[in-house]
Amino acid sequence: MKKPLLVAGIVVGSLLALGPFWGVLGTAFGMMHAFDVLGGSGVSDPRALSGAIGETLTAVTAGIIACPVGLALLATCIVLLVRSKKQQPPPMPAAPALE
Repeated sequence: MKKPLLVAGIVVGSLLALGPFWGVLGTAFGMMHAFDVLGGSGVSDPRALSGAIGETLTAVTAGIIACPVGLALLATCIVLLVRSKKQQPPPMPAAPALE
């Protein structure tokens, strides 16, 4: 495989492996939105409140799903990158200049 593709896989895998962090961040913002809805309309509009809580749960679920996918991608790309570096032949020494 080409090195830039493996490096891109490592970057994407790292970001996906941080899925629980992104899920917690989404949960924080989702709960802020839920409390904003609760403060604006009170309990009189339970659909708006449940929609905001649903967004929060979606963020957590996406983070939990993304983590193992990211770890698998990260590990695979690292292994392939290390193997490709081991298989490369050593560089040829430069030939002396003829005058």
